[in-house]
Amino acid sequence: MAGFAKPEIRFAQTPGWFDQLAGLLSRELAPSSRKLRTALRLATMGTIGAGVIASCHVNNELGTYIVWLLVGAGPMMSLRKAVAFLIAEAITLAASVVLAGILSETPWLMLPFLFALVTFTTYLGTTRKLGAALLLIQVTFLFIYYGVAFAPDEIGWAAAGEFGGSVIAFGTIVLFDNWLWPDRGEALLLEALGASVARARSRLLAASNYYLDRRGQPRPPIPPPTSDLPAHMELLNRVVAEGASDHRHAILLAAITRVARINLEVDRLTFTARQNVPNEIRDMVRPETQMTVEAIAAVLDEIAREILTHIAVGVDQRPPASRTRARAAFDALAARVIQIRPKYVGTASTAEIENFASFNDSLAVLTAHIERLLDEPPQPPAAASSKNAVPHSTALDPDVVRFSMKVGLCVVIGYVIGLFTQRPDLSTILTTILITALPTYGASLRKMILRIAGVIIGGALTLLTIIIVTPNFETLPAYMMALFAVFFVSSYAALSSGRISYAGKQIGTTFALAFAGLSPALDVYAPLWRIWGVMLGTLIAGIVFLLLWPEYAGDSLLPRLREVVRATLSMLPGGSAAKTEDEIQQANSGTMRALAEILEVADDAQLEGRTSTVNHNAIVEAAGALRRIANRLASIATERIVTPTPQLDPATESARKAVLDAIRPHLQSWLDFFSSEDGLSAPAAQAILRSHSTDDLQKPLEQFGSRIEEREFARIGSWTIDQRRAILAELHSMRRLEYLLSQLNRWLAQIPGAASIPAR
Repeated sequence: MAGFAKPEIRFAQTPGWFDQLAGLLSRELAPSSRKLRTALRLATMGTIGAGVIASCHVNNELGTYIVWLLVGAGPMMSLRKAVAFLIAEAITLAASVVLAGILSETPWLMLPFLFALVTFTTYLGTTRKLGAALLLIQVTFLFIYYGVAFAPDEIGWAAAGEFGGSVIAFGTIVLFDNWLWPDRGEALLLEALGASVARARSRLLAASNYYLDRRGQPRPPIPPPTSDLPAHMELLNRVVAEGASDHRHAILLAAITRVARINLEVDRLTFTARQNVPNEIRDMVRPETQMTVEAIAAVLDEIAREILTHIAVGVDQRPPASRTRARAAFDALAARVIQIRPKYVGTASTAEIENFASFNDSLAVLTAHIERLLDEPPQPPAAASSKNAVPHSTALDPDVVRFSMKVGLCVVIGYVIGLFTQRPDLSTILTTILITALPTYGASLRKMILRIAGVIIGGALTLLTIIIVTPNFETLPAYMMALFAVFFVSSYAALSSGRISYAGKQIGTTFALAFAGLSPALDVYAPLWRIWGVMLGTLIAGIVFLLLWPEYAGDSLLPRLREVVRATLSMLPGGSAAKTEDEIQQANSGTMRALAEILEVADDAQLEGRTSTVNHNAIVEAAGALRRIANRLASIATERIVTPTPQLDPATESARKAVLDAIRPHLQSWLDFFSSEDGLSAPAAQAILRSHSTDDLQKPLEQFGSRIEEREFARIGSWTIDQRRAILAELHSMRRLEYLLSQLNRWLAQIPGAASIPAR
């Protein structure tokens, strides 16, 4: 027997992408008390609403879907808002029954009518940010227009069933949101921001430990191609819809921007740490580098824990001790680098020097991000209206018009395909198109990929439910238990970051559409057709939005950039929006909203990858600089109105005016650039950057500051305390604007062109 060799068992190595997927899912689906509690709330709401619809014998195939569409899809639902939407839905359904009966006699009018109706409602919902409630109205009237082709005598009963299901769904949501189990969006947003900062801290430590000691540390994984930014912006929109003030909105936007910038810099640092270069230089500064990383990590840990209850603001205030230690640690590292530079220059390779410089540069940027508290936007005037809404512009937005027309075109194509197949179950094509369509290429691509993943999982769960539950149970509680299990899994996955959250939501959506009623499914083909309809709707939207009529992030970015720069210019003292406090507040609030949209475009650009014509890193950084510049200018303009100061001597007033006059041409040049045909030309952007000199602002600022400070502030010695405080605060803001304007010029010049995270 000794002659027989015992075969060695070998297992195939797991491919790298599978390991990355497993690691991603393990991180995203890690349990937490908040996620478990929220998932339980959402699943309970969805199950009870669907159970009440079934027990009331509401004849409606969309009943379960209507409940799930509203659950967790938007802000807390007030009774007033629910009644308003139900009235609008009742009017829409009544009109749809009449018009569907008329148009069924003239089919050649049905398609252009549907195109116009879907285009108009999509434009209305997008510009007014009406969210899931308007989507529900669209779904219900499309179900009527689709069903009239197959059962024209039953559209009245179908409309009644849809309205009855909507009443129960809205009633369930209102009860839970206001009395039984409220859950405000701001708490969810703050927890998501804290979790994102905590993940950034873990990734920073993992990458730095590998960079300093590769022998005993695993290589850090490649940063994911998506970020937490979309989920944060969605939660921010929910917070605003729930009644957050413009001032609070600006603070939350500042926190989101800082978290996004921190994550981008950790991504760059990770790419640098992964490079295989000699470690001679880093060994010389190992103690100082380790101390700097630990100090930065300590601040990130402090932010992650503090942000759950409080967002510290006050950029001009004394920073906490932990942030002072981080700055001191990096300064010690920088001094050590200067000390050892003669030792490694000429001996180390170029690749090692560049790698070392890039790593230190990332540490410098991270230190700059965390060393100060967030800047606080100016407080609204006491007499300002309590309403948050800024008056909507009556002018048509061409970008939204194009997006709405594409949605209308997709719906018409899906409607025609459904008619040709002669399958009533394929109404899910139209529903899928409404859910999947998004304005930009990157956003649509991400949503389609995640939707397909959710459809596959949700479809599998639907078939398992039909196979296991249908032959063995006939009572409503049994089907409610099965529905609760699926909704809980879907809710839990949907509470993860933007990388997989949409796929989690679609698990429940697919199950609600395919498993239409909480009763035995005798016909297995109907759910299969509904699942197939979801896939067809995704395919149609993909062809139109990604192939036939794509709109890239750069196309969506330019009008928003122009809006922000134009509004920032208007807040300069003497500008069109700097006449009253209310005008300044409205202009600054509009700027914050446009900047929020710019951050959403930045994530779309990241997903577009090499096809993108804009650098998503530069967009995030430029948005941060623009936000701080707008807040500074708004504060200066507001302070001049609230606390007017006496006239200074002509030379000092001339220098004061020259500082602000130097800011205007910088902003105006970028406004002209982004308004021109060369708005996405990298060489043209670099030419504008070179045309701006640091002396433009530095010289008049030094003159103004020296004249104010000379002879121990003698020129303002006779002023009141408030007047002296106002002029000194303005001088401090001007000095900060000098730095912010240089950063803005740098990042705006880098927006045209593809992103490159590793290279700095």
